[in-house]
Amino acid sequence: AAAERKAAAEKQVAERKAAAERKAAAEKQVAERKAAAERQAASARKSSHTSQLTITKPSKSVSKQKSDRSNKLLTVSVSVNTGKIVGLVSIGAFVSAILLAALAFIVS
Repeated sequence: AAAERKAAAEKQVAERKAAAERKAAAEKQVAERKAAAERQAASARKSSHTSQLTITKPSKSVSKQKSDRSNKLLTVSVSVNTGKIVGLVSIGAFVSAILLAALAFIVS
C-alpha cells in the first residue's frame, strides 16, 4: 500500500510537471506570436510612414533650385556691416567740410 501511494504521488508530481511544461510552452507560443505581430505592425507603420513622406514632399524644379541658390548668394553679399559704412560717410562729410572751409579761406 505504501508503494502504491508513493507511485501515485510520483505520478501526480509527473503530471503536474508535464502540465507546467505544457503551460510554459503555450505561453512561449503566445509570446512569440505577439512579438511577431508587433514586428509586423512596426514594419507596416514604418513602410506607411515612409510612403507618406515621399507623397507629401514636394520636389523643386531645377530653375527653382538655381534661383534659391542665387538668392542665398545675394543675401550673403548684401549683408555688409552698416556700422563701417556709416563711419566712412561721416568721416567723408567731416573732411569735405574742412576742405570747403579751407577753400573759402583761401579764396577770401
